[in-house]
Amino acid sequence: LQPRVGGGGGGISREDFIGNVAKDILAKIPEAFDMVVLRKRIGVPGPTTVVLLQELERWNKLIARMRSSLKDLQKALVGEIGMSAELDALGTSIFDGQLPEMWRRLTSQTEKGLSGWMEYFERRYAQYVDWVDKGLQIP
Repeated sequence: LQPRVGGGGGGISREDFIGNVAKDILAKIPEAFDMVVLRKRIGVPGPTTVVLLQELERWNKLIARMRSSLKDLQKALVGEIGMSAELDALGTSIFDGQLPEMWRRLTSQTEKGLSGWMEYFERRYAQYVDWVDKGLQIP
């Protein structure tokens, strides 16, 4: 991530902005669903439950990738590790308000920007928690 100088005065640096947004996103990432416990609780799953379990496995992969990439980006921003091309792309996406490609590959297709996608992310998590806690309610 090369320092980029904006015009004019004041404000925070690009790296500080990216670091702050990364910190905010990290705070919103929930813990992974415990698939072993869920499978034991469910027993023999029906077809719809199989789909839910597959969704939760994909969800766990997404949040693991988000967490690890953001932590690595934070380390790279302060010089603890080298800034790879992948981390540079992550930082640029965050700075530009775009959904990072490394996360886009692990989620449903979307054209949303980062803030809109984070709102979707939080709603989706609430839906998954509801399904896990109350079971699937099929009309």
